[in-house]
Amino acid sequence: MTNVGEEGAQAPHVAAMTIEALSAVVDAAPVGILVWRLVDPDDDSSMELVALNEAARNTLQRDLGAARGKRLAELFPEAANERAPLYAALARSGQRFAGEVESIIGGVRVPFAVNAQGFGGDHVVVYVSAIAEQRQTVIAAVEATAFVTSILESIPHMVFVKDAAGLRFERFNKAGEELLGMPREQLIGKSDRDFFPPEQAEAFIAADRETLAGGTPIDIAEEPIETARGTRWLHTKKVPILDWVGKPKYLLGISEDITERRDQEAALRAALEALEASNRELETFSYTVAHDLRAPLRAIDGFGQALFEDHGDGLDADARKMLERIRSNAKHMGRLIDDLLQLARVSRTEPVRVPVDLTAAALRVAERVAQGELDRDVEVFIAPGLVAVGDPGLLRIALENLLGNAFKFTRPRARGQVDVGAEVIGEEKRYFVRDNGVGFDTEHAGKLFRPFERLHVADFEGTGIGLAIVRRVVEHHGGRVWAESTTGQGATFYFTLGSGT
Repeated sequence: MTNVGEEGAQAPHVAAMTIEALSAVVDAAPVGILVWRLVDPDDDSSMELVALNEAARNTLQRDLGAARGKRLAELFPEAANERAPLYAALARSGQRFAGEVESIIGGVRVPFAVNAQGFGGDHVVVYVSAIAEQRQTVIAAVEATAFVTSILESIPHMVFVKDAAGLRFERFNKAGEELLGMPREQLIGKSDRDFFPPEQAEAFIAADRETLAGGTPIDIAEEPIETARGTRWLHTKKVPILDWVGKPKYLLGISEDITERRDQEAALRAALEALEASNRELETFSYTVAHDLRAPLRAIDGFGQALFEDHGDGLDADARKMLERIRSNAKHMGRLIDDLLQLARVSRTEPVRVPVDLTAAALRVAERVAQGELDRDVEVFIAPGLVAVGDPGLLRIALENLLGNAFKFTRPRARGQVDVGAEVIGEEKRYFVRDNGVGFDTEHAGKLFRPFERLHVADFEGTGIGLAIVRRVVEHHGGRVWAESTTGQGATFYFTLGSGT
């Protein structure tokens, strides 16, 4: 409550005592005291601090520094409009005042008990004390506010708070200042309409109203905002802050600057689209070239065979040898074209995922491969019960290449051995094709799955495409493929097929 007396007893004019004596009296008092002087009798805002004591500093919990001689509006800007007229009236009239006033401590409005007495026509002495029952609450509130402020200032995203009624900014953190390119002092008390283009500001305000009306947070995946750095793109979450009866009081916003990420994603999409277009063009070109090459290759092989059959007796040994090499290279190029077309088809095919009996598939492939090796002794063991989840056609192509290699590279052995099986390591199921062939140096294992890379060019036929096809099939299934070997002691090719296999 406020209690203003009719006429207070006039204290001796402050001019009768020196400033030093007044300061000594004030400093010695156990209660908080501030003495103000009305410098200009006609100007309420000219209230100037003449003296204060340590008890006042402790009570107000504010570092007033070299406060003497400073105006009330400078020391207490949040209360100057209310308190300066009151103190000026008391100074002129010599009346008394008893009641409560508020001061800002750590961002929290704190009430204080105040007794004020005007004297001398231009001075007022103010006795201030904390309300005891609120002191611990105030201290806790100040500490909590400082804690929250520390957190907000450390967050790398823009954080802002608006009042629910007028949607004016009440709080901004450092990241928000840096994003918008302006100090928070210019933002506090203003609304979006004061800073942003009308259409943009209305979009922000509409989202605020939607959040407050719904009473639940909303997530805005992308929204543009004009800043001192140009247009930025934000991912924003808006949260209504409700009072104790569930009515919206504030709106909390957290905005992440996603401009760079958005630009990178757009660049990546453009690059992928360009790559896909390039791949389609390349596939079309490769099909055209491959099909156009087949006819002349067949002609070369056919005319070579006719020449050998009709005129072979008239050719010497060197001529017949060169003719055989022409036909052999034509056939090899035909096989290379077929393998390239198969690699292109595998790359273009989107795999289906169904249960596949790998045991049965491997048996069928092994039988076909063995038909070309009838003069050899090769023992094949395929583990029973091998089941995978994948594309049956693509997995058959992979097995054809792996088993074909296993048979081919065991030819130097008196008795070939080829095994197909699976093992579980941790949570990963690995399928394998193992042979007792010539093996390879593991230093070159990384080259095996690249197109046209061959480690045994002189001794074994091939185009260098088969293992590249295997890798493409496996990667299409989300798996991986690798090989282990020791030169002269066989090789094992492992592959996985991703999750669910």
